[in-house]
Amino acid sequence: MSDELEYIYDGTFEGFLCCVYASFVRREVPRHIYVEDGVPLLGETATWIATDWDQAQRVYVSLSRKIGMEAQDVVKEVFLTNMPNKEMILFHYICLGYRLGRMVITQEEWQAETRTSKMQPNANERRLIQVVLDAMQIYRAEVRNVSGSMRFRSYTDVMISCIAPKNRIMPALADFFERRFARNNFLLYDKTHQMAAIHRQEGTMVTRMKCTNLPVLYDENNVYEYLWKSWYDRIQIELPRNPKYDMNEMKGRLW
Repeated sequence: MSDELEYIYDGTFEGFLCCVYASFVRREVPRHIYVEDGVPLLGETATWIATDWDQAQRVYVSLSRKIGMEAQDVVKEVFLTNMPNKEMILFHYICLGYRLGRMVITQEEWQAETRTSKMQPNANERRLIQVVLDAMQIYRAEVRNVSGSMRFRSYTDVMISCIAPKNRIMPALADFFERRFARNNFLLYDKTHQMAAIHRQEGTMVTRMKCTNLPVLYDENNVYEYLWKSWYDRIQIELPRNPKYDMNEMKGRLW
């Protein structure tokens, strides 16, 4: 690892995978990986790594081949967290996974493999694996908590919900609600990371959105909660009316 070598990329997941690709092709290990707008000092120089879809796809496929299918989800979900220095942590995690295989995916796999394998991770590598797996569990827990507590508001022909999560969970929420509300138009807005998921019948798109002109989302007097209203409308069963029985039970003037 060179003390002077630094990579800089555009901040996308594909761009990060291209940093991993460049490191293996050039046979070099960067000291740090920066996001395009996150370089610490103006005078410092860094190697720009352009985002290439084919290179990113090759690295993404190699995760499942050399480590396991679950490794793709682990790397992608941890990348979407707000963990400090996540690029270098994931870089070392991927390099370790290429060497150890499935031992880096789950703690159960690691314990099972270490009983029969001569290649065992040392103490630092164990800590690295645990940091990555803990970050993945935190990400998934936030996805479950937010998706279970979200409330949509109905505005004419679209449902809108505004959230402020700690991690970038919008891609996971978009997939979750796309399956649940395939026939409804909805807009999910993440005001923390200024991201939005827009769903129409044609499909769902996750994009950046810097918007301050969203409708008022918390007007309890004038806005209906579409989810609960539609749910009760569907499960309600109308009972047959018997006016004579009603009159016998209670006089009309008391209704």
